Amino acid sequence: MARTSALALLFTLVAPAIPGCAETPPASPASAAVASASTAKAPRYPNDDASWGRFHSKRFLFSFPLPDGKAWRIDDHSRPTLFAVHEATGSKLTIASTQEDELMNRQKCEARARDLGWIDSKTLTTVDDEVTVGPEAYDSRVWIALDAGKPGGSVEGHVYLFGAFIRRCLLVHLSTRVPSASDDDVLSERLVLARTRILRGIVLSPPRTTDDATVPRDKPEIRR
Repeated sequence: MARTSALALLFTLVAPAIPGCAETPPASPASAAVASASTAKAPRYPNDDASWGRFHSKRFLFSFPLPDGKAWRIDDHSRPTLFAVHEATGSKLTIASTQEDELMNRQKCEARARDLGWIDSKTLTTVDDEVTVGPEAYDSRVWIALDAGKPGGSVEGHVYLFGAFIRRCLLVHLSTRVPSASDDDVLSERLVLARTRILRGIVLSPPRTTDDATVPRDKPEIRR
């Protein structure tokens, strides 16, 4: 839970820079009711194991867990990346695994993600930044950031992983949105779960070494 506390503290430190997070005069009963309704509209990711599912990608040879598993719409066929959407929380997940011509490191893989247009640094405020090893032997950077410049006062959180292993890059981007800065506790919790459960839950499948090697039997669907 230390990681959760650290992220919540860092969010508190950057919150004054986010429109709507600064202290304001006491609200009238009517405006308080509106604010309460707005807060109620920001659902949390479930944290109980029973509501999570695991998706296996035959194309990219990895699997990963998702909160409220069956509610995600996942496209692992029609585009170069795996793309998943969870409508209730305004969450989008993009994952790519690339084979490169040269030896890679996390910096080069991050540059690859930037070349693909995954990152708009001008609007992002860093909440947490960590260099780690994982999944497995990947040399990775995990970057968590906020974007408070969305229309209507909404705030969007981002979790990135830029991982490198020999000549491969693993790129992960999860974005999730709440209606306003008053939902900072909900957004913080989602970002923590994305970091601690989704990213840490990525499992790489053994590579196929021959044309007749066994393909993992898991169907590309959410399973509980």
